[in-house]
Amino acid sequence: MKMDELFEEYDCNTEHRVQAIFSCIFILQNCMQTAGEKLQTEISLKQWLLPAITACCPEPRTLTNIGNLMGCSRQNIKKLALTLEKKGFVRLLLEGNNSVRIELTDKVGQYAEEIGERHSQFLKLLFTDFNKDEIDLLFRLYVKLFAGIGRGEKYAEKLG
Repeated sequence: MKMDELFEEYDCNTEHRVQAIFSCIFILQNCMQTAGEKLQTEISLKQWLLPAITACCPEPRTLTNIGNLMGCSRQNIKKLALTLEKKGFVRLLLEGNNSVRIELTDKVGQYAEEIGERHSQFLKLLFTDFNKDEIDLLFRLYVKLFAGIGRGEKYAEKLG
C-alpha cells in the first residue's frame, strides 16, 4: 500500500484522520531520518541533533535539560553524548549534584560548515510545496501538538 492510498483510506472521518496523523508522525520521523542519514558524513542525523539542540539550550546544558528538549531520557542523551565525545564533538563535564554538562567543541562548528549547504538544500526540498502561510500554520499546529503531548503525559502519569 502506498502512502496516498493510506491517506485516502483514512480520510473518512475525524477519528480515522487523527489515527492517520498519529501514525504518520512516526512514519515521517523514520523517512526523514533515513533521508537525512544520507546527508551526514561523520555522525548520524540523531547524533547531529544533540549538538544542534545543545547550542540552543539555555544554561545549564545538562544531560537532563537537553533530554527534556529532545524528548529523550537522560540515559539516551548520555549514550549519544558518549559517542559524540569519542568522535570529538562534545565534552562531558561532571558538575555538582552528579549532573553532567555537555560542552560543544570547535569540531561542531567545523562540521556544521562542512554539511551546512547539504542541510539547507534538504530543508528547501522538504518544504518546496509549502508557501509561507502554510509553514506558519504548520509551526503553530506543532505548538498545539506539543501541548497535547504534555496533556497525554499527565494523563499517563495519573494512570500509574
